[in-house]
Parts: sequence; structure tokens; C-alpha cells
Amino acid sequence: MLKFIYKRAGLLRKSIMRFLFLLSVVISGIVSVVGFAFTNMTTISFDPTGGNFVGGNGNPGLMFVMFPMLIILYFFFAMMFVFEKLHERFLVKRKLFQAFYSGVFLLILGMTIYRIVSFRNEINPYFEYEISYLNPFSNHLFFNFWTFIACLCVSGFCSFYLKKRM
Repeated sequence: MLKFIYKRAGLLRKSIMRFLFLLSVVISGIVSVVGFAFTNMTTISFDPTGGNFVGGNGNPGLMFVMFPMLIILYFFFAMMFVFEKLHERFLVKRKLFQAFYSGVFLLILGMTIYRIVSFRNEINPYFEYEISYLNPFSNHLFFNFWTFIACLCVSGFCSFYLKKRM
């Protein structure tokens, strides 16, 4: 009888821990999506006429990603465990998942690099000095839906190596 009670208590504890983990993943996911969205939305658009130039206060759009950075990192690391469980449920081969994650990541990386270089070449003639890649006008290139998906692909790809390392 005592073994039955301990077994029931253990199952209850496991289900509570799973629920709390999933709740933390959902909440951190919402914070991550909102951070990426607000950073994208608060990016100052480049105005070559000079009416929209930023003062000396730095890059204000990044505060939506920098303040909740630990929560965003937790989300992407927790997604490794979620992806690991998803991979166990599907009977598709590991190589297919890895090829998909790598392909999507490389496609998004190529698009992003092309957009960054094009945007920098477009705005550099309007400045006295050469402007860097990460500037107040380029947040929308780094923090958008596609980079969020690319980070998820990295989490999915890394999920295959969890059991080997732990």
C-alpha cells in the first residue's frame, strides 16, 4: 500500500513539473516573441533627408531584447528539450530533421546577410563616416520573424546532441 502511495506521489510530482516546465516555455516564448516584435517595430526608419536622424542616445530599439535577454535565452535552450521530445514522437529519420533545420537556417542566414549588406550600401552615402552593420536603422534586419525562426532551427538542430553531452 505504501509503495502505491509513493508511486502516485511520484507521478503527481512529475506531472506538476512537466506542467510548470511547459508553462515556463510558453511564458518565455511570449516574452521572446514580444521582444523581437517590439524591437522590429521600434526601429527608426532611415530618412535620407535627415529629418529622422538619431541623437546621442544609442540604439533604443534594442532595449526590448536586451532587458529580457535571460528569458529569451532560456526559451531557446528550453526549446531544445521540447524539440528532443518531438523528435522522439515522429518516426522520421534524424538526418531528415537535421537537413531541414540546416537548410532553413542557411536560407535565412543568406537572406539576412544579403539584406544587411544591401541596406548598409544604401545608407552609407548619406553619412560622413562609414556606418556599422548594427545601427539604429538596422534593427529590423536582425530582430524579425525570420531570425526568430533561425534561432528555433538552431535549437532544433542542437536538440539532437543533448543526450550525448549530458
